Amino acid sequence: MIVSPDEPTCRFAQYEWAIRFRQPVSIVVILACTLLQFLTSPSWAGNSLVNVLAETLSFVLVVIAAFGRIWSALYISGYKEDRVVTEGPYAIVRNPLYVFSFLGTLGLGLTTRHLAVVTIIVGAFILYYPLVVLAEERNLQHKFGQAYLDYASKVPRFLPSHFRLVEPDTYPVRPGHVRRSLLEIVWFFWAFLILHLVADFHYVV
Repeated sequence: MIVSPDEPTCRFAQYEWAIRFRQPVSIVVILACTLLQFLTSPSWAGNSLVNVLAETLSFVLVVIAAFGRIWSALYISGYKEDRVVTEGPYAIVRNPLYVFSFLGTLGLGLTTRHLAVVTIIVGAFILYYPLVVLAEERNLQHKFGQAYLDYASKVPRFLPSHFRLVEPDTYPVRPGHVRRSLLEIVWFFWAFLILHLVADFHYVV
């Protein structure tokens, strides 16, 4: 249910901690999955058909995530602090950065060849990041008021209900924000490579 900007937003305030601890929680999950990957055997063989399909899917998901985050960053860089962004991927879902990040996370999980790692990564993302989104929505409601409420009533959080693309002919972009976003996206590919090498660790020791 959407609340009006004049109503108390304390029901979202309880999730503010999720924003503060987002990075520490992510680091703990990454370290736990890395340790599990080293200490346990892969769930499928490196020369199997399952692995070929898993690696192909993982690479495709990482590429989609990377380009999706670039697409999202281009739109959010111009107006992030000034108004509600409703163009580009933000016309399809309210949180495209998290949607594409989830796809990339799933892809990285498949790269490990460990079902347990995939389960932990996906489970942690599904359980934790909705709390982050709720806290961010509280801040957006407070900052933009009715404009954000109107937007939220039309566009879903995560799962698209339509694919009506809104693309203006011209759009302002802040190069510094886009550059930082590109640097963040590079880590998807570094992580893909590193996890792939770790997955091969069991076959060379």
